[in-house]
Amino acid sequence: MQEATKASVVARASKLLTRGAERSFAAVFTCVPRSLRVSVAIHVARAAATILKFTSVYRVQDRIGFDRPGEIALHFLLNALTRQGTEFIPALRTSGYEKFEASRALGGGVLVCGPHAALTLQLVRVFYDNGHDPVVITPDGAMRVPGIRVTCATVQPSPTFLVKTRHLFRTGRVVCAMPDRAESVEGRTIEFATATGPKIIAPALIDVAIKSGARIVLAEVHLEDGKMVANIESCPQDTSERAVDAFIDFARRCALRRSGAEAAVSIAERTMTVEGRI
Repeated sequence: MQEATKASVVARASKLLTRGAERSFAAVFTCVPRSLRVSVAIHVARAAATILKFTSVYRVQDRIGFDRPGEIALHFLLNALTRQGTEFIPALRTSGYEKFEASRALGGGVLVCGPHAALTLQLVRVFYDNGHDPVVITPDGAMRVPGIRVTCATVQPSPTFLVKTRHLFRTGRVVCAMPDRAESVEGRTIEFATATGPKIIAPALIDVAIKSGARIVLAEVHLEDGKMVANIESCPQDTSERAVDAFIDFARRCALRRSGAEAAVSIAERTMTVEGRI
């Protein structure tokens, strides 16, 4: 009983400290011009990643296997700004946005999906700013559109969420989701190999999109040369199997990008060690 009470106290104290840190961080950023806040946050994230690596939330995101340390840190920092109401402009450099627009122009629903790369959340703001009012599949019913004080339209995972999502597709809405999962469920998920370990996808949402006549695009956001870069690709629409295969290929390439970056860092570290010995 005492151990349970101690754990509860520690958890509450940790939450209070986190909220306090978020408030302080957001308050400092009110002194930075709104148009520069993301650029400054990217620089801060490089240093913050070293500290955040020791937190449980960082380790959870890191185990997913799609993000590098700076990307995870930036995700946490931008989320803190959004939660505290400190506005910012994402300023994404986007490749393939015309593929989303082409799908949207057909008049039906659109499923925007990708693996759990944390910064992909910033695309919700891009779609919102362009008048598409996206719906996000998320457990957080109070989720805000990144960087502004607007509550996002959401659907919470539940036994009936696929029925709700089908209605959204049929009424022409844009739905954003990440169909990869942490755990497998027999008959409902597919496991596949990637450069950062096995991953799992629940294909039901993609199947509902295909059967509802919705278009599907694949999307992810990462850091490149100190900027947030979005990559949007078209997806086969003829069968659910081909769409799922395309998602798996896309997820594998996202994991390979992180794996390649880690290999480059490892080589650089070994080179520095050898030079230091000389």
